[in-house]
Amino acid sequence: MRSPFVHLFRESPFVKLLKHAEIVQEGGVLFRKAMICYLDGACTEFEAFHMDVTKMEHEADWLKRNIRGHLPRGLMMPVDKFQFLLYLREQDKALDSVQDALHWLSFRNTVVPDELVDDLLLLVDKAVDSLNQLPLMVKRATVYLRSFSDKDRQQVKEVIKALRLKESESDTIERKLKSDIFSLASVDAMTVFHLIRLVEYMGDISNHAENAGDVMRAMIAR
Repeated sequence: MRSPFVHLFRESPFVKLLKHAEIVQEGGVLFRKAMICYLDGACTEFEAFHMDVTKMEHEADWLKRNIRGHLPRGLMMPVDKFQFLLYLREQDKALDSVQDALHWLSFRNTVVPDELVDDLLLLVDKAVDSLNQLPLMVKRATVYLRSFSDKDRQQVKEVIKALRLKESESDTIERKLKSDIFSLASVDAMTVFHLIRLVEYMGDISNHAENAGDVMRAMIAR
């Protein structure tokens, strides 16, 4: 069994990794607000939410670079360093996808047909739920990497399982939305393209969150 090295360092890299996860989670909160505003049509705060997410994404990018730049070559870690950085990359890409979705929306003021709104909001919820799992997963992984107990390892695996479920549910909603969008009558091609690409960007959020979970699964493997 590996020795629990985390507590030997002045500051574990997982401290900043958790901070990064919390920023990603906060981005999800703003994403929901921005989407509700855009779908409302009469809301005037979309661009403010959009800019707040952009600032948050820049903050997350700065922290990502800081984490990468402050891993000393001789640092002893309880996980593979390459896997740690790969996890950070996927966690960061989840917020990138939030930003991509809002950037894409900002390019065009599309009137979203009423019959799509409920499923779009459901897809938003699945994406945000996925982002909410990330800080919890990092916290539980940190506990496990101090104890290496079967109980703590199982706690991490439960979050990973939840992420996979959220991504599967997100995929189902995404497929339905695409089918419904292509079935819309009297909607111009530009609107169809705008909505289809939006749905894909939204689906990417849960995809990257699940990818982070898959990397975490490898990190805690025995």
